[in-house]
Amino acid sequence: MAEADTQSREQCKALTADGERCSRPSRDDGFCYQHDESDPTVSDSQTTQEDEQAESGDVEEPQSRGTVSMTAEEMTDPDEVDVDIDTDREEIAGVLAVRQTVQSTASQLIGHEFDGVSEISPTDDGWRSVVEVVERRAVPDTQDIIGRYEIELDTDATVHGYRRVDRYRRGDTAQFE
Repeated sequence: MAEADTQSREQCKALTADGERCSRPSRDDGFCYQHDESDPTVSDSQTTQEDEQAESGDVEEPQSRGTVSMTAEEMTDPDEVDVDIDTDREEIAGVLAVRQTVQSTASQLIGHEFDGVSEISPTDDGWRSVVEVVERRAVPDTQDIIGRYEIELDTDATVHGYRRVDRYRRGDTAQFE
């Protein structure tokens, strides 16, 4: 019985595709059900080192690739987090109102099919939004002519004016890179 327990606790000596040791329990031949003698294996010196570490309790916890353990300073105690963080909900609501206004009126205002909102930013007098409209459809659609328009709104999201800022083909991204 004790021999069976020892057998079940021994680790497969094959290496995985990542170059790490297989974590499955081994059979009598030292390999798990998935590996055999044709697979690359852990050298005897590595096996001895791992066995010694396991016996002494110095085994390192496995880590995911590309991750680094956080220091004590980087860890945050959930009880110490300030729940009453003051966020400006009015400004968020203002941006959403501007976006909704621009989406619903840009097509009628400019006279072309609305394509998207590129930017919304506050100004001294209210808001400025940059929208894109399709000025001319083409096949393929990468040849569509897109117009970028700046729309000025007051603090209540009422449109006060607009102007075309730029025109470009949808597929031309060089000017934005």
